[in-house]
Amino acid sequence: MSEEEPEYIPAKWIEIYHYCPRIIYFMAVMGARERETAYMREGRSEEESEEEKEKRRKTLLAKRREKVSERWTDLKIYSKRLGVVGVIDLLVKTDDGRIKVIDIKNTGQKKLTPGYLYQTAAYTLLAQEHFRKPVKDIIIYYTKSDKMFEVKVTDAIREHVIWTIKRIREIIEKEKLPKTRRKRECYGCGYFRLCKGL
Repeated sequence: MSEEEPEYIPAKWIEIYHYCPRIIYFMAVMGARERETAYMREGRSEEESEEEKEKRRKTLLAKRREKVSERWTDLKIYSKRLGVVGVIDLLVKTDDGRIKVIDIKNTGQKKLTPGYLYQTAAYTLLAQEHFRKPVKDIIIYYTKSDKMFEVKVTDAIREHVIWTIKRIREIIEKEKLPKTRRKRECYGCGYFRLCKGL
């Protein structure tokens, strides 16, 4: 990374780091890319469909009575301070003036995963810097299980996001393969063969 032009870390990598830090190593250090599966394409298509519906709605996610005065979809925001870039699925300004970050995930999971939480919390930091006003509300919506998680982003959550960004930078700068923590998930990973060979 050069001093003149800092390299931005994608906010998506925060979620990936919490799934398995080795994937960051494979992508950023080795330049490996996961093969896109039919499931991934289907997921992207469903998320895009939900985003299109959201553009037409007068209320938030059609499940709440909360009125929305402005909305932005697929908003790409850079944070020079954090060195992070992200594309926020949906950002809304409610009638009471609050800005909320909404992240749409194509999953059937029942519980909020740490990776999704911290990725979406990172978007609040980006939005806060962009709009120059506090952004503390996030909603993570799982399309397949129709679950919605509303979270107030605390200082502890923000600090963990910053900690994660530092860990990601360490992996990139030191070029050292991190340990994997969740071995039972390895078999479903797109990097399994590469990882197993190391």
